[in-house]
Amino acid sequence: MPEPTAPRQLTRRRKALLAVLVPLVLWLLLELVSSIILARIDVQRPRTDLPIDDPEWLVHAKEAFKHGFFRPDEYVLWKLAPNYNQAPGPVSVYGDTRLILNEFGHRSPPMTKGKPEGVRRALIVGGSHPFGMWVNTSEAYSSVLSELLNESGPHRWEVLNASSPGHTTFQGRQYIEHYGWEFSPDVVVFDLGMNDELPLSLDFSAPDHEVAAVPKWTKDAAETAGGSFVYRLLRKALAGSVRRVRSSATIRVPLANRIENLTAVRDLGAQRGFQTLFMSQVGVESWRGPGRARCTFDPSRYGFEPMADMCGLFAGLGQDAGTHFVDPIHANPSGHRLIAEAVFARMKELGWLD
Repeated sequence: MPEPTAPRQLTRRRKALLAVLVPLVLWLLLELVSSIILARIDVQRPRTDLPIDDPEWLVHAKEAFKHGFFRPDEYVLWKLAPNYNQAPGPVSVYGDTRLILNEFGHRSPPMTKGKPEGVRRALIVGGSHPFGMWVNTSEAYSSVLSELLNESGPHRWEVLNASSPGHTTFQGRQYIEHYGWEFSPDVVVFDLGMNDELPLSLDFSAPDHEVAAVPKWTKDAAETAGGSFVYRLLRKALAGSVRRVRSSATIRVPLANRIENLTAVRDLGAQRGFQTLFMSQVGVESWRGPGRARCTFDPSRYGFEPMADMCGLFAGLGQDAGTHFVDPIHANPSGHRLIAEAVFARMKELGWLD
């Protein structure tokens, strides 16, 4: 008489079910424990008091994405949100008046993409300093430059402030190549380089050009994994070791790539018919009082001319340079006016106003 097979089949089903359920239950337990640990060590609140020299620069970017200030972009990594409108907060990060961006994400008045007849345009591409960190829109050097250009005649000028906090020479190049040239600029003020030396981190572990080259499906997978508490806890645990191995080579834009970016912008100007004015990058040793200037990047050392020499401008002020800055790299309203006057004088010297 043959033996019954039903119990044996039932046992196989139970084993298969256990093989699925046990890892699932263990994973759920790990997720629960990880969420509790993260809740204790990583209480995240919206921050408006971030010091501008915070070594974790990516914290600033995450906060900006969280509040809708940044939008991901396949070419530029991130751009500013069109029609962004924000009331001043308890800390005047962008001045003490309402921050309003136009439909292109520029800190400029509303305008059309097509250049009106009889109008000349200057496009400013930069990071947080030319964008106007700590100052009102009317005080940023883009606005002051617009006043100076339009007072000089005979042409009417539009100055487009397409700067974005955190941007590097790579992002500026990408912006001009994919978006900026469409505004038909006559002059591009390329005010970038300071952020190129920001260190990499666990969340931004490769130079800008490598991050931009990552396929979209890989970025989507990483974003999906970011929803796991276990994944986030492991990344946080590894963050310390990443900080310890940082070196001069682990920065967002190494020097060779920086030179490549500036060359590409210069070549694009020759192709598209706009003049490029490079800006040297300057900071101060101490600020809101006596402090000398320090030059952080001088494009002319690598053959990039014409240039507006901000290093020379503020070095010539001696100890008074610090009185024109809010922090190590961001100028106050008087500093922005000095920069605008220097850019205007250089454009006039080059014959670009005629």
